[in-house]
Amino acid sequence: MLTPKENLIRLFDHEDTEYLPIMGEGIVNNVPVNGYHERPAGGKSGKDWFGVQWVWKEGEPAPMPVGPYILEDVCDWKEVVRFPDLDQFDWEEAAKIDGIPTFDRENALLYQMIHNGLVERLEELMGFEDALCALLTEPEAVAGLFDALADYKCRLIDKIAEYYKPDIICYHDDWGTQRDLFFSPEIWRSLVKEPTKRIVEHVHSKGIKFDLHSCGLIKELVPEIVDDLKVDALNIMSINDIPALKKITGKKVVYDVYLDTQKYDALDAGGTLTEEMLRKGIHEEVIANAKGGCYLPVLLLVRPEWQEIILDELKKCREELLG
Repeated sequence: MLTPKENLIRLFDHEDTEYLPIMGEGIVNNVPVNGYHERPAGGKSGKDWFGVQWVWKEGEPAPMPVGPYILEDVCDWKEVVRFPDLDQFDWEEAAKIDGIPTFDRENALLYQMIHNGLVERLEELMGFEDALCALLTEPEAVAGLFDALADYKCRLIDKIAEYYKPDIICYHDDWGTQRDLFFSPEIWRSLVKEPTKRIVEHVHSKGIKFDLHSCGLIKELVPEIVDDLKVDALNIMSINDIPALKKITGKKVVYDVYLDTQKYDALDAGGTLTEEMLRKGIHEEVIANAKGGCYLPVLLLVRPEWQEIILDELKKCREELLG
């Protein structure tokens, strides 16, 4: 039988796997990232290396950027935004902080996070509402900033490739809410698509797989993301109707999908969730998404008391799919 790592290599090469892979078996998600400062280090509140202030509240899964924001008018970005000098950063120390020298490469793929994509960084510099307004009112200025940010991301990828040597880069850029995209597909095509494609191509030039993380309902963009950006994988939410998307994309992309634990949170809050309901829901979701391969279930923000139950159900799904 293939080892978990070997099985995952097949997955990310868009080949048939021997059995259902599970995030965490043969692959390590290197997060939180504390060596380089796209976000404040150490799971604490503070400033990132752009000077953006973040607050990380106790018990919260991630920090949030807060005002006062750096950039009031996107047209002033050339005078206001200060990009970090990556050549003056201690990358050997960064890799040590993130455990790279002792990483078990023999048995696991290194799945390295890069947070704060183009749209996310614009929101962090300006605040969410002003950033979305800027996309509409100042597209030329936004395009200039996005090109500069893409240049910066490529330089960052150079350093990560040299000092971290990941097998996969998971690049974060949230484009949607639970109901729809943050912006029209036309805005995405005119402002976000091409600089993102350049980042994808740069990752591939380093021999690294590209996994695009984007929260929310982004299914309208998926065919273009797959065919034009040529990402290797999509780290998205199950609200995007994965079985329907797989009929469109075939084996051209891996869907590493967060289990839909939001609905169980809602049931639990209402006092109606049972273990039987949790198991049944997870089982149905995984079996449906796994048909045709190219699928990796991901546990994120799972309550500790559910962890063992869900992992047990995932292994039952694996056995059923093998049978």
